[in-house]
Amino acid sequence: MKDFYFGYDGDIKISGDKDIAMVQNRAQKDTQQIFIRLMTEPNDFTIYPRLGCDLSMLKGMPQSKTTGEIGKRIIREALENETKGGIFKGRSISIDAVPVSATAIRFDVHIEDNSIEPITLSITQEI
Repeated sequence: MKDFYFGYDGDIKISGDKDIAMVQNRAQKDTQQIFIRLMTEPNDFTIYPRLGCDLSMLKGMPQSKTTGEIGKRIIREALENETKGGIFKGRSISIDAVPVSATAIRFDVHIEDNSIEPITLSITQEI
């Protein structure tokens, strides 16, 4: 079953023939699933209360390697934990924490799978 294709702004995309766009391949579906998990806070979806990533807990923390490591753990948990869907469990995931300012960290999430090209998705979190 295909899923609706959402843009990074959260809006449903429209196809060239003015119909609702659907994901066309596994890479698009995986990218969308990563984005949903990273940009959603736990309890945002009533029927999926554990779905999401609690990166907002980094707010108020200092810009440090430790803060980056905490963020990486939170992201990994959101992608691999069975209680949160666990759809990326067993996949090769690497996460880089890159300071972009005194008050923000960019997290670059890389997922590799032999069946598709590597997926990289970046999100920036204010701290």
